[in-house]
Amino acid sequence: MTTDDVSADRRRLTSRTAALDGAGDRAVRALARASVLVVGAGGLGAPVLTYLAGAGLRRVTVVDHDVVDASNLARQTLFAAADIGRSKAECAAERVRGVDPELEVVAIDESFHPDHVAGHDVVVDAADSVEVTRAISDACARAGVPFVWGTVLGLDGQVSVFHDSGSEPIDFHDLHPDALPDEGSCALDGVLPALCGAIGSVMAAQVTALVAGIGEPLLGRVLTVDARRWRWTESALRRGPASRRPLPTLDDAPPRIAPSALAEQLRGPGDRPVLVDVRTPAELATGVIAGSLRPDALGVADTGDAPVVVVCASGVRATAWARSARAEGRAATVLDGGIEAWRREGRPTTSLD
Repeated sequence: MTTDDVSADRRRLTSRTAALDGAGDRAVRALARASVLVVGAGGLGAPVLTYLAGAGLRRVTVVDHDVVDASNLARQTLFAAADIGRSKAECAAERVRGVDPELEVVAIDESFHPDHVAGHDVVVDAADSVEVTRAISDACARAGVPFVWGTVLGLDGQVSVFHDSGSEPIDFHDLHPDALPDEGSCALDGVLPALCGAIGSVMAAQVTALVAGIGEPLLGRVLTVDARRWRWTESALRRGPASRRPLPTLDDAPPRIAPSALAEQLRGPGDRPVLVDVRTPAELATGVIAGSLRPDALGVADTGDAPVVVVCASGVRATAWARSARAEGRAATVLDGGIEAWRREGRPTTSLD
């Protein structure tokens, strides 16, 4: 690619990047060739996409199955009140296109699948889910593609870069070798909105480091921030001789049920499933599926051997709860997509008894 391959509009857009020491036309051209996949358009994905929108990239693909909720707006800065109920992937794509009309933007309104990695030079894992990160790590290792990872919860955040290729391969399994489920959530534990911006900004900078050599990527290093005192620390990460990819356990993926199938079971002649809603009290106050129980009420209710269907906002917390129930010998199925998917299909909710 020659300097003439970058339009005048693109050169104005990336002029401050080009002015950096050692960047210039070389960096601008490298960015203009690059395709980046961003998994998650929430608290971390919003700042990542905000900065990648003006980076002068060739293509950005946004993957997110969720919809915008009022509780998102404080930290997911791509969205406004008018976007509530809309697809996050579609909304994010609109905002990104508005910054750079020359940028090819692809919105995928579904959960991450390993096939999404194909055709991309860098993957950004902004899903903030251990389960999704493991799937991304495995997919990127097979494709030989580096990925940028970040996480925030409460007042703590981390960011790093993994690449399971080259002379010093490193991936997420080297940081977390045991296949533990997701623990905690922003809904339960809270999150400082500005911390999402801080970590997401670092993640976006890692993309420019990998693609254009602007700065040194966090390969083999984990950057941690304690937002109580705004103290940043760095820890080295290396692949040890006993490093391994964790094997999936038998309860690694609790079965799921679609909202339509659950609705059919609830009105059918057979045994009615027991609905356990594991959301917070504030979330429960917005409405539940008729007949739902809180987890603490399950032990005292006369439910017999009826099958259990676990409900949360989008499915993450329900999956963790279902694992625990299955480990104790009780069958538990997760409502696929959670109460949000149930409502998207126009199905009714009621107040909790």
